Amino acid sequence: MTTVADVVTRLAKETHPETASSWDPVGLQLGDPEASVETVAVCHEVTEEVVDTLRRQKTDLLVTYHPLLFAKTNRVVAGRSAEARAFSLIQLEVNLLVIHTDFDAMTGGTSDALAGVFKLRDIQPFGGDTDTGQPHIGRHGEFAGTLAVVDALAADAFGSSGLRVSGDPSKNIERLAVLPGSGSDFIDEASGVADAIVTGDVEHHRTARALELGLAVVDPGHIATERPGMGALVELVNEVTGDGVVDLTGFDPSTWI
Repeated sequence: MTTVADVVTRLAKETHPETASSWDPVGLQLGDPEASVETVAVCHEVTEEVVDTLRRQKTDLLVTYHPLLFAKTNRVVAGRSAEARAFSLIQLEVNLLVIHTDFDAMTGGTSDALAGVFKLRDIQPFGGDTDTGQPHIGRHGEFAGTLAVVDALAADAFGSSGLRVSGDPSKNIERLAVLPGSGSDFIDEASGVADAIVTGDVEHHRTARALELGLAVVDPGHIATERPGMGALVELVNEVTGDGVVDLTGFDPSTWI
């Protein structure tokens, strides 16, 4: 019999959860380590649609990229909230495993998948801090083209709706940095290794700072930059648990249209 703890241990050998950011609640977030596992599902985020599907699809373990519970909580009650979805998973006896910034940092994980969208070469890690334990969750690599070409590739991969670009379209991009999710905290570091960065959730003042540093910004959105890595996450869970993983990553948790 395979248990939840067995799957958690096998995946940890690949993702190395100890490399996750200190604020990130990776690992088993809900459930019983000794519970048996026959059916495993994978999602980008535990949305209402995911929970509704689990009500119809018997699942023993759900592997999610975005943690369900980020902040400490003292109430888990029914309703419409992250805590309510946790309550539903407990009712359904669905164990919940979080694989997040450890998967960003992992070779072949979310960051490498995003780098693949732009066909980067000579890929190197960045965005880490050995003093604080912050993993290298970004990548930078060689790119041959202008900012307009980066823009076009982003539009082709993610759609033009919501895509924001800051910088001179004719600017030559020799090295491009990519960081899935919210990467604006790493703008200063990216400016030292690249001519442009692709990441999400970049607000006005961070963009102005990037331009001051000579760094162009391409922001397709938080979820869009993570989406290429979801296929890689499904593949990883399949490899570790065997074929038959239920793929729920098609439920897009983007909050923007």
